[in-house]
Amino acid sequence: MDTIKLITEINLALQESDNFAVKYYEGQSDRIADTKYVLNLLRQEIQLGKGENTNERILRAMHDIGMSAFKEYENSPLEEAIGKVTGILYREIPSYKNLKPLRMDFGKGDPI
Repeated sequence: MDTIKLITEINLALQESDNFAVKYYEGQSDRIADTKYVLNLLRQEIQLGKGENTNERILRAMHDIGMSAFKEYENSPLEEAIGKVTGILYREIPSYKNLKPLRMDFGKGDPI
């Protein structure tokens, strides 16, 4: 896995999430906090060298964010940045495409 490229794309997505909050949410970053939280968790896992052994709940949460990005961040640089992150995950982690989404479990019960 090309961890440097993945971390670079995650950092870009985090930067774009800040830009998105400023542009569309008048700087209220709490409206995009879940997205940033999961991106930060994913970056920490990758930096720890877990790669393909990344926590499954984090990958499932990232899968949810990737799917919802098309609707929530439509036609924005943030949607593109999240798409690049999930694209790398699809290519580099074979089990990623078969993960079940967290959906309504997100943020409830078992922490990520």
